[in-house]
Order: sequence, then C-alpha cells, then structure tokens
Amino acid sequence: MKRKLGPKGQVVVPKEIREKLGLAEGSMLTFEISGDTLVVRPEPSAEAVVERFLSVRGRKRGKIVDWRSALDDEYKVPGR
Repeated sequence: MKRKLGPKGQVVVPKEIREKLGLAEGSMLTFEISGDTLVVRPEPSAEAVVERFLSVRGRKRGKIVDWRSALDDEYKVPGR
C-alpha cells in the first residue's frame, strides 16, 4: 500500500492495517531506521506486556488485586 506524506509530515495508516494490529486513536508507535528502510511498530499496551510476562511463567493474568485493602485486612488490629 502506498500513502502520500502530508504537509506536516503526517501519514494516515490504512484502516485494514489499523484493524489488524488493533490500533486506535492514541496508540503509540515506534519509528526506527534500518538502513534505508523506515520501520514502524506499535508499542504494546501495558496489559499486553503483563499478559506476555505472565505467559512465560505459565500463568494467565488473574483478577486485579487491591493491595492496600489486602494489606489492611491482613494486618487488622483486633477490636478496631
């Protein structure tokens, strides 16, 4: 696919590519130069990074834990 560079250096990523890569408004992209080639990569979301990290250990992400409440419950002083 070809796209024309706009007057401000902007390029519109084709819809098919945005959909395939799950890109939406606000998605972060990384630009790299490799020789005379421009490489554009989407930055993974924080959730994707956590999922990948946990998958290495053979686990899937569980529910989000409110650590403050868990610690408060664990160290609750009797009678308070």
